Amino acid sequence: MDEQRRQKRQTRTADAYLELTLADEEGDFIQKVIACETVDLSASGLKLYMSEPVEQGLITDILVELTGEVERYFLTAELKWIAPGGDDGWYFAGFEIFAGDNTDYQAWADRVARKPAPHRQDGD
Repeated sequence: MDEQRRQKRQTRTADAYLELTLADEEGDFIQKVIACETVDLSASGLKLYMSEPVEQGLITDILVELTGEVERYFLTAELKWIAPGGDDGWYFAGFEIFAGDNTDYQAWADRVARKPAPHRQDGD
């Protein structure tokens, strides 16, 4: 897989949720959410570890919740690549994040530009 990153990435664990709109057998549309975990991130991209494959080229909404922080980021991204992970049924996937109306792209880019907050221990 060729390296196509334009920005430095942070290795960071965070919860992420893909929101998909899919057609069922009858042609009706259904909403599906896939829980994922970030592997690394930048202002314009995410590498996710996910339990289900999705089609390359898919454009989807992603909600990211950074561990230990209150903020949630609603983003729109395109799946650029997907590959089997080390565990059966798990995948690594690379997403390109788009700036857009009704997204938290600018707040996300600003947050990623700052150093991660230190993890607090109980009793700190």
